[in-house]
Amino acid sequence: MKQTLLPLLASILFLCSGCEKEEDTSATVETVDATLVWMGDYAVDGCGYMLRIGEMDHKPLNEEAISSSYREDSPTEVEVRIINFHKKERFCMAGIEINTVKILELRRR
Repeated sequence: MKQTLLPLLASILFLCSGCEKEEDTSATVETVDATLVWMGDYAVDGCGYMLRIGEMDHKPLNEEAISSSYREDSPTEVEVRIINFHKKERFCMAGIEINTVKILELRRR
């Protein structure tokens, strides 16, 4: 009985370990038209820059690479080349999950 039960339990454990949903971690490089929005300084409960592509907001992970001149004209229509990580993280005071991107090139439209 023990000889039959051990392989059965090992098989069930092996099958169940493969049932975990994997997150899409395939990053893609994209060039898109977007709106860059300055949402305020973090020091005063702002949320820094957001990149709106269509109806979806994306959080640039390299905000320091964005010129402060974009703050003055916010929102700004831009053409942007990004690495889209297809991974959501929590940002800002609301703690909402936002897709993360890295900006490679940015220019006004």
